[in-house]
Amino acid sequence: MLPLLWLAFIAPPAAIDQAPVALPQPVVVQRVLAPPRCEPARCLSGEWNASAMAAIPGGQRRIDGQDLPGSGVRLLLADAQRRDWMKPQGSNARVGLQYGVQAETPPGTQLRLAFDTGFRLQAYADDGIAGTGPVLRGQLEWQQTLGERTRLSQTTRVETGQHGTFLRNSLQLKLALQPGLVLSSGVEVRRDSDVAGRNQTDATLNLRYAF
Repeated sequence: MLPLLWLAFIAPPAAIDQAPVALPQPVVVQRVLAPPRCEPARCLSGEWNASAMAAIPGGQRRIDGQDLPGSGVRLLLADAQRRDWMKPQGSNARVGLQYGVQAETPPGTQLRLAFDTGFRLQAYADDGIAGTGPVLRGQLEWQQTLGERTRLSQTTRVETGQHGTFLRNSLQLKLALQPGLVLSSGVEVRRDSDVAGRNQTDATLNLRYAF
């Protein structure tokens, strides 16, 4: 028994296997020893200057606003200082873009012209042609004052496309009999090149009193 105890005290402890320590990669060591430094912004307060932009690699050219689709078009919104305007048009029947101008006229006369290009989504609606597809559209509005109580006006709309041409012309005369009492008379003509059933001429006579 004693030899066994003596052997247990003098014997070396059992070796414990340990996982080897992984050495970092040279790239990681280089980043730790010499971390990259951030360069100062070259285009500070000058983002839109060509001289402040980054260099373009050889064989390539810089792309600016003139290379983008639609870069040659400017959208002009109507304001009180201009006689012309450009605005988008959109409804369940038609989408497009309109350009219009109000002509310079003598006192008592007003004349406005508008031209539209777009796509018809629903046939017949909004004085449209009998089918869907791309369309061109024009409109004329004219008003003439005849004295203090009489006014003559005309509105003409025409639309053309793959499914024919539709025209609507309205001529109206309004006479103020008394304050709030107006007598109006007019003639309206509708013509469709493809649908004869839409051709119609109406004459109206109305007496309206505003409360």
